[in-house]
Amino acid sequence: MSSQIIFLFVLIFIQHSGIHCAKQLDNIRKDYCEIYFGEIGENSSCSITDNIVTTEDYEMSLVFSTLKINWTSPVFHGWNIYKISNETDYELVKIAVHGIRSAVDMRIGPGVHYLGLLGIRESVGYDIYLPSLVITETDVQYANGPQILTFKYVTGDSSLNSMITNNYIRKTMNDTKQIKIHNPNTFEKPTLTMEENVFQGKYNMTAATFTGLNVEGLTTKTFENLTSLSRLNFDNVVLKDLSFLRSSTLQESITYCVMNVANKVVDLKIFDNFTNLETIEVNRYKTFKNFTAFICEPYKSHCKFTFGINKVACPFQCSCTYDRDNSRLEINCWRQNLTTIPSLPVPKKGYSVLVFQSNRLAELPYKSLEGYKNIKSLDVSYNQLTSLSVGQLPESLYYLDIRHNNITTLSPQVVEYLHSVSIFNQFGNKWIIHCDEYYLQDFFWNKAKLLRIIASKFDAIMDYMEVSSKGSYLSYFFSEHIDRLYLEANEDDIIGALGSSDIYFDLKIMEALNHVIWLFSGAYDKIILHHLNTPCPYRCVCCFERQTGEFFINCQNLTLDFYPTLPNSIPYNTTLYLDANEITKLTNPENIIVTGHASIQKLHMSQNLLRELPLHLFPENITYLDVRNNLLKYLDDGVVAFLEYRENLTEIELSGNPWECNCRAKSFLSYLRKHEPIEYETVLRRVNITQDECPVDCICCVDTSNSELLTLMIDCSGKELREIPPLPTPTYGQTTLIFERNNLEKWPSSLLPGYSRVTRLYLANNRLSKIDQLPEKLMHLDISNNKFSALDDRVRGFLQKRMNSSQMKLSLFGNPWTCSCKEKDFLAFVKAQAKNIANASAIQCSGTGRSLIEIEEANICPSVLIYFTSLAVSLLIIAVSTNVFICFRQPIMIWFYEHEICLSLAARRELDEEKKFDAFLSFTHKDEELVEEFVDRLENGKHKFRLCFYLRDWLVGESIPECISQSVQGSRRIIILMTKNFLQSTWGRLEFRLALHATSKDRCKRLIVVLYPDVENFDELDSELRAYMVLNTYLDRNNPNFWSKLIYSMPHTRHMKRSRSDAETMV
Repeated sequence: MSSQIIFLFVLIFIQHSGIHCAKQLDNIRKDYCEIYFGEIGENSSCSITDNIVTTEDYEMSLVFSTLKINWTSPVFHGWNIYKISNETDYELVKIAVHGIRSAVDMRIGPGVHYLGLLGIRESVGYDIYLPSLVITETDVQYANGPQILTFKYVTGDSSLNSMITNNYIRKTMNDTKQIKIHNPNTFEKPTLTMEENVFQGKYNMTAATFTGLNVEGLTTKTFENLTSLSRLNFDNVVLKDLSFLRSSTLQESITYCVMNVANKVVDLKIFDNFTNLETIEVNRYKTFKNFTAFICEPYKSHCKFTFGINKVACPFQCSCTYDRDNSRLEINCWRQNLTTIPSLPVPKKGYSVLVFQSNRLAELPYKSLEGYKNIKSLDVSYNQLTSLSVGQLPESLYYLDIRHNNITTLSPQVVEYLHSVSIFNQFGNKWIIHCDEYYLQDFFWNKAKLLRIIASKFDAIMDYMEVSSKGSYLSYFFSEHIDRLYLEANEDDIIGALGSSDIYFDLKIMEALNHVIWLFSGAYDKIILHHLNTPCPYRCVCCFERQTGEFFINCQNLTLDFYPTLPNSIPYNTTLYLDANEITKLTNPENIIVTGHASIQKLHMSQNLLRELPLHLFPENITYLDVRNNLLKYLDDGVVAFLEYRENLTEIELSGNPWECNCRAKSFLSYLRKHEPIEYETVLRRVNITQDECPVDCICCVDTSNSELLTLMIDCSGKELREIPPLPTPTYGQTTLIFERNNLEKWPSSLLPGYSRVTRLYLANNRLSKIDQLPEKLMHLDISNNKFSALDDRVRGFLQKRMNSSQMKLSLFGNPWTCSCKEKDFLAFVKAQAKNIANASAIQCSGTGRSLIEIEEANICPSVLIYFTSLAVSLLIIAVSTNVFICFRQPIMIWFYEHEICLSLAARRELDEEKKFDAFLSFTHKDEELVEEFVDRLENGKHKFRLCFYLRDWLVGESIPECISQSVQGSRRIIILMTKNFLQSTWGRLEFRLALHATSKDRCKRLIVVLYPDVENFDELDSELRAYMVLNTYLDRNNPNFWSKLIYSMPHTRHMKRSRSDAETMV
């Protein structure tokens, strides 16, 4: 790639350099001496060896097209030099003449005379060396003479040098452009006396230079008729008489004058009539009020300015300096607290630059302002401008800086004007671009392609590109700006130079470069939009719709890899279009979550490469989400809970993704079936585990927990069904039927389609009382929390057989089992198979609450006398106790528990002793002050409970829904502090919902709602949560026995352990 770029640059250089390959002479003709003898005679002397000609008068040698003539004879015998080539179109690099000893020698002649003798067309240089002087001609042509004639003093023989100089100038052809007379010796200034008519006929001469001399003899006639003379230089000279400056020719023709006179102060009034004088370089001078030329000091680039050609002086509050290196007048009015731009001077040469930075300018002047329309560079940054108009802009700006003003839009005319402005800086203005202003969208979209990187960060960005994207060659395309603040390149030019063989790769490289520039904060002159408070994302179009008040960010079909960078919150109804790109996640590659993403309300991301949608990346107030045709496999439970919570607020498009029919995403599949049933059927068909339809009220999925044997799971829980519908039959594998929390009263028929393939049957929390026929390959049966009182011999026999052959698991707790002598066989069955029965110790006798595995046969099958006596006494005691207990049950139990009396009666047996926390405390952040009293009473009080709450126990950075779920599952109780703030909190209601769902399967009441006085009603809750509050009891915070009731509602695990320990000690 880099070799192609270098070749391109070399080709451009060759095409534009205008290099002329001259035909240079390398050898003196071999017959030179023959010609010499033919002209002089055979008695003369001439020899030629290795391009060296030797005669009695001179020696001439040619080396690398440089011809050296050394006159060996002190006396001139005639011009006996002849043509050194038989062709006339050759040229030499240099001719050097040596050996002349006299100032009046005839051999002191111009270069054209020697060219004519030698038969050469032209020579780049011609030097003639005299004892006191070296004369040099440059670009000598036989037809026109030299372009530049230079006299360099070697010794200070003033009279001889003056004579030679005057005579030589007269002999020189009249096409000479420049004459320089130079004395390099700084310790003395030899006198040069110029004759009055020395320059006669030199009408084409443009410059005359005198250096290090005492110049005399100059008069007004010396420069007469030199109408082309534009530069007159006197550098380190002595001039006793300046009257020659009264020459009308000089006053009309001179544009640049150097007057570094050693012996006097130059009065600039002398140059009052120099109408075309633009610049004067002078070391000592007397100023002149209306002097229009620039006054420069030797070797300094910035010159003084006093008066413009429009008769306007430099504004009083400003400074005016002429930069002669760049030919520009800089009018600097920086930070002068000005409210208007004053009249401006127009320079005699070059162009004007106005720096009006950091003032209080609210409006630009019109072009009629004196000197304003001639400005080429205008800096009005850090002012109070609110608009621009063509009538208020100079005629032909090449530089415009409006940074840090209050301009929000540009008219079509101004945009058209800006196309001709080479450099336009606008950072610090916040632009409002409406969706019908296509001209403004195109303007800023194209301007964004001009990549400007801050100079101090350029190397680091290129190094990063080399490591991350192999794109360090991009640095060749950037050029440094004149002020060295930044380097710039045009993105289209880069892509065009790289070629179109792999435009896709080029676009990826440019996207990576823009992303790295953002990472390093390396962009110069960013385009800030009002609605984003940041630039429009890379390659995107941003606009504001006037009628609807919506803000649109359109990044469709751009092959983008990175999610757009939106670092700031967007307080507008914002729609982001990202369809048809290659984005893999909702963050940038560094996983930096930016604030602006959370503000998006409508997000279009179809046809991308998304693989995940985590809850913490969901915009909180999103109303529309399109993720069709991505690579999503499932949505986690937190996301589903969020979408269900916003069911009436957020519309989501999900089709076209490779959704997995996996039971780990059962809640998502349930959501998918409810909202996009066709997509759900597609998902089910994709796994090809069954050709039948899933029952309407159920969710069918594939359980992959056992990779060797896939299972079709049919989940119909919590649908208030009274019978089991026809079941799909798997084409392979097994079937798991989950029918918990329904209203079944009759056992499913064995003739039910698909029933025979069921291997795991979950029927907890129904109204079943009798088992009919069980599937033959059953491996798990859960009939807990039904109305079973006994299992007949047939069922027990089947279960016994399955447990012995396949270690079948059984759940029986929560039923009103009959503990009588008649059911002693069931009691024996439970004890014998306790290892295969889930939580066997929780299986209790109806009425007594005693665990079945603790009852012996002798306890339920006594003798007749003892039986009737015990029965009578027991009935009497039970009757009395029941009446008392019924009337005062709760206060009695609380009092017993509070005073640790009869704990075996007052304390409840806990079924989840292995959990880490006794209670999860749920509250909104606005109620944090309420937590202190709960910690003090429950953790530091008598009973020493262990609480979990987010301020202390949640890890920073963890997903909030995941933390809520873990806290609920890891706690024996969930305490909801129901305040008005809690009802108004989005996360509070979500915690309430998750806690309600998590505890709905529990046999004991784990959810404790503490109602505070500021809650007047439950209207702010949705229907499900409101129904719970209406149908269930809660603790009133103002109740005088609140703490006693709350402590009694807490887990009794520690007290049960203490009771058992005391009993064992007594035994």
